[in-house]
Amino acid sequence: MRPFQLCFGSVKGKFVHALAEMTGGTTGVALSQLLGKSRPYVAQLKNGKRLPTDEDVVLLARAFAPERLQELILLAYHDRLEHKDFQFDHCKSSALKAIDDVLERFHLQPVMPSDHRNFEQFPRHFEPLVIITGDKRETRGRHIGAGDFGVHATTTADSRWLMSLGLSQEVEHVIDKDFVLLDEPQLIERFAHKNLLVIGSPSVNHLARRINRSSIFRFNINHEVDEGLESIIAEAKLKSKSKDELALFYQQSQEDLTKLMRYLFVGGIIDPSYPSGDYVTSTYHSMPGSIDLDFGVLSFAANPFYEALCQSEGRPNDHAFISIFAAGIHHPATAHAIRQLGRHGQNQGAFENHPYGGVFRVELNLDEPFFSDRVRSGVFQWEDDADDQRRSIPDQGAMLASELEYIENERRLENLNTLQIHPEQAAAARNLLHHLRGGRS
Repeated sequence: MRPFQLCFGSVKGKFVHALAEMTGGTTGVALSQLLGKSRPYVAQLKNGKRLPTDEDVVLLARAFAPERLQELILLAYHDRLEHKDFQFDHCKSSALKAIDDVLERFHLQPVMPSDHRNFEQFPRHFEPLVIITGDKRETRGRHIGAGDFGVHATTTADSRWLMSLGLSQEVEHVIDKDFVLLDEPQLIERFAHKNLLVIGSPSVNHLARRINRSSIFRFNINHEVDEGLESIIAEAKLKSKSKDELALFYQQSQEDLTKLMRYLFVGGIIDPSYPSGDYVTSTYHSMPGSIDLDFGVLSFAANPFYEALCQSEGRPNDHAFISIFAAGIHHPATAHAIRQLGRHGQNQGAFENHPYGGVFRVELNLDEPFFSDRVRSGVFQWEDDADDQRRSIPDQGAMLASELEYIENERRLENLNTLQIHPEQAAAARNLLHHLRGGRS
């Protein structure tokens, strides 16, 4: 057995500190799944009693800090040399110094702890990750399933910039129908220990409707509309044992579904950083016919399955696993939400003043004859940058925390009645933000 695979009484060293910085509050169960090793093995890695294998280093780097793979390899090798016997001590000292010199020459920066997360750290602090998109919808006969109720078909073009995100090969891509067809215990087992990238609005993605209720920035959907859709979908799921009965129910519910879907976006988008507008922006009247505009959100939300797991274990949600909400009212804004998460947005500094996302607009270039080119050349702009009446925010996290607390208190007093948000939901969004900011109020 190679020496670095052995378990020592007290190893410690440089790598264990980097591991703590990278993984932060990530659970031992999640790390065990990532590495394919036992929980005691992971515990020994975390407390410095075991040195990592080369494969451990690569898997950890991929999941938490892909751009720091070289550094982590050097740190692990440094620790192996530290615990290796040399015939001459000066040779060991020279080897260790050589590694230290290389690290210093790289001017490598410390890895931000994973319990302090924002969009500037995407994707390196948000793996393991699962991507959830909408799907085609069946509308006729025995092909109809419960997952075809209450959502429109989506376009694969929403994900046109998905390859620019720099994700590892382990990232899984699933469709939203799973979140209707599977039972809650199955969903908890499969998705509680994953971060979720939910692409598309509540009109095209079943899971988007669920995470919208916990999102920091969210579509201002009337509670009766939300509950009405859920009721019809729940009934469809009960009737799904009979294809004929389900097909008949689909026809009978079309009028109600059409009315409910029509009212999804009339309330605009809730923007906690916009107090002067009663926290509502991007309503339909903001879309003049002379300009081709679309609006969307990039936001953090709770992972509902990790939250359910925490509740079942009798502990508060520490948001070790969360959801990322990337959605437009229509296709252009959805596509640009993904574009900002990828290389384009990172190179443009899209999150420098918006580390926790926000509401944005996309103005299409109508001079382009092809629609896909109109989207590609469309101009992305955060709403607070587009509005001359809104001031820049020096600390977005602090402002959001303050305004969410105000919204919570006002809703308890039954004020701000245009906001379709319960006070408990505002409090939960503030708690999520608190954990994203590393415990800062």
